[in-house]
Amino acid sequence: MNRILFILLLLLFQTGFAQPIFKKTQIHATLGSIVSSDSTTPFLLRSKQYGLVPVKSGIGYFNLSLKKEYDSLYTTTSRKLKKFSYGYGLETHVNFGKTNQILLPVVHIKARYGAFELYGGRRREIQGLVDTLGTIGSYIWSGNALPMPKIEISIPNFTPISKNGLIAIKGNFAHGWFGKGDSVQNVWLHQKSFYARIGKPAWKFHLLGGFNHQVQWGGHPTKPFYDELSKQIINRFSTDFSTFIKVATGISLNSKGQGASSGAPANEALNRAGNHLGSVDIGLNFTMGKYNIFFYRQSFYEDGSLFYLNNIADGLYGLSISQKNSFLSKICLEYLDTRNQGGTLFEWTPELRGRDDYFNNSLYKDAWTYKGNTLGTPLFVSNQTLLGRPSYAKNLGQSNFIINNRLSAIQMNLYYHYKSFYGNTQIIQSKNLGNYEYPFKYAQVSFMQQINTFYKSYKLSGKIASDFGELWKDNFGINLSIAKQIR
Repeated sequence: MNRILFILLLLLFQTGFAQPIFKKTQIHATLGSIVSSDSTTPFLLRSKQYGLVPVKSGIGYFNLSLKKEYDSLYTTTSRKLKKFSYGYGLETHVNFGKTNQILLPVVHIKARYGAFELYGGRRREIQGLVDTLGTIGSYIWSGNALPMPKIEISIPNFTPISKNGLIAIKGNFAHGWFGKGDSVQNVWLHQKSFYARIGKPAWKFHLLGGFNHQVQWGGHPTKPFYDELSKQIINRFSTDFSTFIKVATGISLNSKGQGASSGAPANEALNRAGNHLGSVDIGLNFTMGKYNIFFYRQSFYEDGSLFYLNNIADGLYGLSISQKNSFLSKICLEYLDTRNQGGTLFEWTPELRGRDDYFNNSLYKDAWTYKGNTLGTPLFVSNQTLLGRPSYAKNLGQSNFIINNRLSAIQMNLYYHYKSFYGNTQIIQSKNLGNYEYPFKYAQVSFMQQINTFYKSYKLSGKIASDFGELWKDNFGINLSIAKQIR
């Protein structure tokens, strides 16, 4: 689908029709390079970069983006909300050197009517209540992987559902395509979210809460297999409308006790179709003098442990404090804990529903990844990324298996500016335990310093980053870039 959108945009550029459509297009170009003391790129130079920075270091890159955002939400005369607007985006990213790639992280068309938006293609997104700028990474959808092609209808911004604005909501409903994988081909994504805000817009306190629901489903195994429990050969996973309803609602395929059904492997037929996962989030946002303070917590679910509170000890906790017109503009502190996972035992009885093995799945063995990167928190490390360290990872035979999903981590991220200089300092300390099946114990510290400034119409950016510890090799790297807003 992204190829079709790309061709459509190019055709529009070649016609007279393109002149009024692209009149308000913004064009932005960036040229840069990344080098490091080791053959790999330091963690904080490649995480949360939408899959654009490869693991191998020693590259140059060029990025060209074209985009049109929505027109102003309000008319200049009546100050009423414009009902209709449209936008689009096209971004090409080229890596050259140790890794040679041509990537299309953004290619989409979108339209807004009132509070609703219809969108198709790829674009940069984050899901979950979190400080999107300062976070380690939102647990379920963090901007760590290349954007996935989707068709989506949504209410993207908090929109009041009452005249006084006391309650506002936002959410999305989407269908996406994972595409080709190692274990299953043509996998689909079902995604939805719903969040509510309590508090009038003028109030200083706002309570927020909601959830997101992600499902990998459909497709066909790369190699058909014999399912011992259901005694049948599995060569595809169902994608009919009845299965879609069960995927969207989370209803068990065995809700009426019918047991294994023809064509479905036993662990789906006796449970749910697809790999279900997501987070339940709460937050509190308030203003105190010149400070804006945001507390949030994300709780995780995969197989029902959260419903029975078996894994309630796990979560992402955040505190973000920001202020305007000050040297220190923001501080974001976070703590991530995923060690419990419902406990060491897994049984079908609710009290023993543990070993959640976050992001891994017995059927969808590419796990919660896209194009080799985790869709969720970048602190979860795949076998492909950590290949050869530890040594037994070589023998797993699953390149995207999440080898490190039991960990605790703390982060401090500072943002500041002085005159024309803008910068941020980020430090993450983690204790990594592997997973229940393949345990290890590695401590790790990652550091990143960024400074941006402007020279005439150019933006100059420099990042230095380092890794110290046992998970990654000790490493030091630098990313230098120059960017220009052409139009």
